[in-house]
Amino acid sequence: MRKLLVICLLAVTALPLWGQKHSISGRVVEKATGEPVEYATVLVDATEQWAVTDAQGRFTIQSIAAEKSLVTVSCLGYVTLKMEFRFTKDITDCKLQLQEDNLTLKSAVVTAKENDHTATTSRTIDKTALDHVQLMNVGDLSSLLPGGVTTDNSLTSTKQFNIRGGASEKGNPSFGTAVEVDGVRLSSNASFSTDSAGDPELKGVNTNNIASANIESVEVITGVPSVEYGDMGSGIVKINTKKGKTPWMVTMSTSPNTKQVSVSKGFGLGSTRSGASRGVVNASLEYTNSISQPMSPYTAYDRKQLSLSYFNLFNKGIFATAPLRLSVGLNGNLGGMNTSADPDAVQGTWSTGKDDALRANLALTWLLNKSWITNLELSGSVSYGNKSTLERTYNSSAVNKSILHGKEAGYYMAVPYSEPVPPVTYIEPGYWYTLMGNDDRPLSTRLTLKANWTRRIGKATNKVKVGADWTTDRNFGQGVYSPEMATANSFRTYPYNEVPAMHNVAVYAEDNLMIPVGSGRINLIAGLRSDNTYIKGSAYGLTSSLSPRFNAKYTILDPKGRRKKVVRELSVRASWGIAVKLPSFAVLYPVPSYRDTWVFASTTNSANRSFEACRILPRSITYNPELRWQRNRLAEAGVDVDILGNRISLAAFWNRSTLAYRMENLYESGSYTYTTTEALSTVAIPADDRVFSIDQVTGVVTVSDRTGNLPSEQLAYQTWREMTPGSIPRNEPSPADRYGLEWVIDFIPIKAINTKIRLDGTWYAYHYLASNLVAYSPTAYHSAQDNLPFGYVGYYYGSNSTSNGSKSRALRTNLTVSTHIPSVRLILSAKIEASLLRYSRSLSETLEGEEIAKVISSTNDILSTTGESIYAGDNYVVVYPQYYSAHGDPTLREYLPDLIAAREAHNDKLFTDLAALAYKGTNLYSFVGDSISPYFSANFSVTKEIGDIASISFYANNFFNSTAQVWSTQMRVYRNVNLYIPKFSYGLTLRLKF
Repeated sequence: MRKLLVICLLAVTALPLWGQKHSISGRVVEKATGEPVEYATVLVDATEQWAVTDAQGRFTIQSIAAEKSLVTVSCLGYVTLKMEFRFTKDITDCKLQLQEDNLTLKSAVVTAKENDHTATTSRTIDKTALDHVQLMNVGDLSSLLPGGVTTDNSLTSTKQFNIRGGASEKGNPSFGTAVEVDGVRLSSNASFSTDSAGDPELKGVNTNNIASANIESVEVITGVPSVEYGDMGSGIVKINTKKGKTPWMVTMSTSPNTKQVSVSKGFGLGSTRSGASRGVVNASLEYTNSISQPMSPYTAYDRKQLSLSYFNLFNKGIFATAPLRLSVGLNGNLGGMNTSADPDAVQGTWSTGKDDALRANLALTWLLNKSWITNLELSGSVSYGNKSTLERTYNSSAVNKSILHGKEAGYYMAVPYSEPVPPVTYIEPGYWYTLMGNDDRPLSTRLTLKANWTRRIGKATNKVKVGADWTTDRNFGQGVYSPEMATANSFRTYPYNEVPAMHNVAVYAEDNLMIPVGSGRINLIAGLRSDNTYIKGSAYGLTSSLSPRFNAKYTILDPKGRRKKVVRELSVRASWGIAVKLPSFAVLYPVPSYRDTWVFASTTNSANRSFEACRILPRSITYNPELRWQRNRLAEAGVDVDILGNRISLAAFWNRSTLAYRMENLYESGSYTYTTTEALSTVAIPADDRVFSIDQVTGVVTVSDRTGNLPSEQLAYQTWREMTPGSIPRNEPSPADRYGLEWVIDFIPIKAINTKIRLDGTWYAYHYLASNLVAYSPTAYHSAQDNLPFGYVGYYYGSNSTSNGSKSRALRTNLTVSTHIPSVRLILSAKIEASLLRYSRSLSETLEGEEIAKVISSTNDILSTTGESIYAGDNYVVVYPQYYSAHGDPTLREYLPDLIAAREAHNDKLFTDLAALAYKGTNLYSFVGDSISPYFSANFSVTKEIGDIASISFYANNFFNSTAQVWSTQMRVYRNVNLYIPKFSYGLTLRLKF
C-alpha cells in the first residue's frame, strides 16, 4: 500500500512535466538607430536555452519549459538587457533593444556589482569599472570587492588572487583560489617551488601574465560555488575576454612605473550564400613594461601578449532545430623579469625570469531541446607555461672552494673539475662568475563534458546538471641546472620531466529547483562532486574524495511592482559545502635534499690549495600513502534588502581548512667517519708533497707522497654519531578557521547631481593552533657530554619556535562616491579606504587552552618559570619540547621531568644538552597583541569620453600623499603608514576607436 501511494504521488507530480511548451522569437536591434545587432546572445535564464542573432538580428528559442523567466540579451559593446517574460503562449515578433555601452547612459557602475539572481555570493566587474580604475594587473581587482585594498599598480612583484584569506595564513588560501580565463583553468599544481626553508611554497597562480587590456568582465564567486568547479578551496575568479564584432581599438596607458599599449579588433566574417554565418574573429595584441623603481629602471617585467579567438553559431541544415555554438581561443605571452642592465649591480651580473604562457581552449555547446536533455557542452583547454630562471653572480675566494654535485651515498674527496662531473669538485682560488638556472615548464590540460536538462514541475522549474571532467598536470622542465658546470654552485639534478603526471577524473551532479511562493520564490540547489586522483607508478595510488554542496535562497519580496513600498526587495540565502584542493608537485614529489657533512680538511699548502672530503647522504623522502587532499568546509548566510531604494547586502561566512599540506621532519640515528686535523701531526710526508684520497665506503683517509719517496699512510679517524634528518608529506591535523562579515550598502542615488554613494567593508577573523608534534634537532650543536655531534631530538607542538599558532582580526570599510554626467560623458569618483582595526597575536597553547610557552624571570635560567600568563604583558618566555629521544633509542621520553632531574642530580653536561632543546624567546613582546591604529587612504579617478572615437582616464591613488604615522601596541612605536597603504601614484590611459 505504501509503495502504491508513493507511485501515485510521483505520477501526479509528474503530470505537469508534459504540459505545453512555448517559444520566443524576434529581433535584437540597437536602440538609438534601429539597426540589427548581430552575434547577440539571447538566454532564457530559467532553462539555460539560448540563441545567437543573425545578420538581421533575428533569433528563435523553441520548447521553453518555464512559465516565466528572465531573458538576458548580451553583446559585446552593448549594455546587457534583462527582461522578464511569461511563457503562457508563443511569443513572436519580439523586439529587444540594446543600448550602446558608453557614458551617455544614465547609469554607470565603477565598483563590483552584486549578482542578484544567484543563490551564493557572486559579483561581476564589468569593462566600465576596469577601465575607470585602469588595472594593469588583474590580481589588483580585489580592491573593488567589499573592504578591498588598493595596491601598487605594478607587475614587478608577484601577485595572486586571495579570496577571503590572508597571504601568510595556514590552509593555503591563495593556493585554493581558482582562476579561469575564458574557461581555461590556470593551475600551479605542477609547481616545484619551495620557500627559504625548503618547504613547499603553496601559492596561487601568478596573475602577471594575464593581459588586462582585452578583459571584458570578471566574475568573482566568493560563496559556495557549483559542484562543476573543483580543485579549489576558497572561491573562483572567472575572467572573460572580448568576443564579438568591434571597431579597431587602441589603448595607451602610462604611470611612473608601467607603460602599456594594446591594439584589438573584432572581425565579422560575413555569411555564406546560403545565409550561414562565417563567425567572428577577435584579435588582441598587448605590450606592457613595468619597472620597480623609476629612479633605477633596471629591474623590469615585460608582457608581450597575443590573443586570438573565433566564435560561430551553426543553425542551418542539420543544426536547424538543434543549433551548435563553437568557440575557439588561443593566447600566448612572452615576457618575464629582467635585471641584466642594472649599472648599480656588480659588472657582469644579471638575472632573468621567464613568464611565458600558451593557452588554448575549445568549447562546443549543442542546444538539443529534447525531452531528456536540454543542451550538451564539450570543452577542452591546455595551459602551458615557462617559468624558467637564469642568474649570473660574482664569486671570489682566497682558497679553493669545494662544490657538491654527487647524488650517491658515500665519501668523496674534492678533485679538479672534469667530465663527467665529479661528486665533489673545487674551483681554484680567485674570482669567477656562476651561471645557475631552474627550468620549470608546467602543463595543465582539461577535458569537460556537461549535460543540462530543464523541466517544468507545475509552476516550478527544475534544472539538472551532470558532468565529468578530466584534468592532467605535469612538468616538462629539467629542474635546476647550470650551462657552465665548471663554476656552478652546489646543486643536484632533479629532472621535473621524470615525475609522473597527476590525473584527476571528476564526476558531478547538481539539481537546481526554482519554486514560486507568493510574490517571491525559493531556489534550492544541491550537488555532489567526486574527485578521483591517480598518479601512475606512485605510492599514492588512487585517492578519492566527495564534495557535497548546498545552496538555498528565499526571495520573500520581489522588487517588481513594489517601487513605492518601504521594503521593495527582501531575500535571504544560506550555503554549505565542501571543496577539495589537489596538491602541488612540491608536496607529492619534493625536490630531494642531501645531508652533506665535511669529514676532513687538510691544512692549506703553499699553493693555497686545501684538501677537503665530504660525506654525502641523500635525505630520505618518505612518500605517504595516507596523504589526503586538503578539504575546505564552506558556509555562508546572507540577506539582501532594498529599503526605500537603498540596497543593502550582508553576508556572513566561515571557511575551515582541514588536512592542509605540510612537510614533517623525520630523524634517524646514524654515524659517519670523521678525520680530525690532529691526525696529520704524525704524518712524515711534507705538506707540499701530500696527496689525499678517501675510501668511498669507509671514509678512511689515506695520504700519499706525490714524489714516491715515502710510503702512504692511513690517518687515524673517529666514528661520530649523527641524527640524520628526512621529511614526509603529511596533512595538518588542526584546522585553520576564517570567518567574517561582508557588507555593501548602495544608497539611493542623488538624482539632482547624478551621484551614487556606496559603503562597503568587511570584518575578518583568523584563528589557527597547531596540535601536531614537530621533530627538531640542532644538528650544528656539539654535545657537552663528549663534544660529538648532538644526539637528541625534541618534539614540539606545532614548531620549535615560541609560537604554535596565531589569531588576527581586521575591520575595513570603504566609501565610494561617484558622479556621472551623461551629457558630457564624464565619470568622477573618489574612494576613501579605511582600516579601523588591524590586530594580530601569536599563540602558544594546546587545543584545550593550556599555555605551552612559559614565562621565565631570567634568560639565563630556563627553569625560572614564574607562573604568569604569557599574554599578560612584556615577558621573556621559553618553550620546552613535550618529549625527546636519544641517538640509537627512538623511545619518546617526557622532557621536563628529565631536565629537572638532571639539574637536581648536578649532571651539568646532560642538563646542558637537554637545555639546548628548549627554545627561548629573543624579545619581551613575543605574545603581546599588536593593534595598529586606524589609518586611511584616498583615491581619485576620472573618465571622459570624447564622442565615440576616444576616451581618457586618469587616477591618483593615495592622492593626499599620506605619510602619517600609525601606532603599534606590540612594540609601542610609531610606524610609517606606507607600510600598509600604497605610496602616492598616478596614471593616464587613452583609448581610441576607429
